[in-house]
Amino acid sequence: MPGEQPEKRKDRLKSMADSMAKRVGDIWIFAAVLAVILVIAAALNSGGLLGQRSQIDSGLGSSNEASQGIAQQDKGEMQDSSSMTPGASVDLQGVKVIKNAYMSIKTENVEETLSKAVFYARSKSGYVENSQYFKNTSEAYANIRIPSGELDAALAYFEKLGRVEEKSLSEADISRQYKDLATRIENLKAEEQQLRMLFDKAMQISDMLEIERELFRIRQEIELNTSYLQGYDKDVAYSVVSLRIYSEKDKMWDYLVEKFKGAFEDSLYLLILIVAYVPYVALAYIVYIIIKKTRRRGQ
Repeated sequence: MPGEQPEKRKDRLKSMADSMAKRVGDIWIFAAVLAVILVIAAALNSGGLLGQRSQIDSGLGSSNEASQGIAQQDKGEMQDSSSMTPGASVDLQGVKVIKNAYMSIKTENVEETLSKAVFYARSKSGYVENSQYFKNTSEAYANIRIPSGELDAALAYFEKLGRVEEKSLSEADISRQYKDLATRIENLKAEEQQLRMLFDKAMQISDMLEIERELFRIRQEIELNTSYLQGYDKDVAYSVVSLRIYSEKDKMWDYLVEKFKGAFEDSLYLLILIVAYVPYVALAYIVYIIIKKTRRRGQ
């Protein structure tokens, strides 16, 4: 019957829509029941698996912080030593030479070798300017300040810590720059003294203000150049030894193993979590079936 086909098609679409709406409603009911059960379970077991997981995470965080303890200690040492001002007197007759060195050392135990280098520097009145230790790649970098007179002995000691792969030494004679800078400071101080004498003799306020401005400018130049001179004194008195320390062993495999271990632990935790919540899901399903049958009886 051609006239009845649209009616049947309309009834079929309506039946499909009702069935889909019913399924969506059932899903929402099940989700709501599961959510309520999980909330109740979490409230009753707030110190359970989730608490244990947080303790594990905090323990891992503490381990990572401990692995970087040497680097943080070296940074603190650098900050404590930055206030030192070697070279109290200005010697314009002596030769001013800045000596720096670089050394790449291959060793079996990077952390131990770095500790020995730091201990030696401190025993010779030196200090660690900055350092970094990378546990994953077993590699360390450090800039160590050593009294210039102890540089040769320090390099000889560092060579015994492992196998030296690369070594370089640089020297820069800054005697002329140092002398020019010291002379400029003396000239500025003499000019400052003359201006102070003029200020004492000045009678007009405008002249006093102009002299004060000039005195302020000269005082700034004196302080700036004096800081440069003190920097020269520090560089001459303390040589910088840049160290690169790395392991003979290939740490890439250990790094990959550690990453896979972490992934396995995360997967295991997820599996335990799923197994732990299976009873709650089953209970939610039972409640859902009961609600569904009760609704059918009511209809």
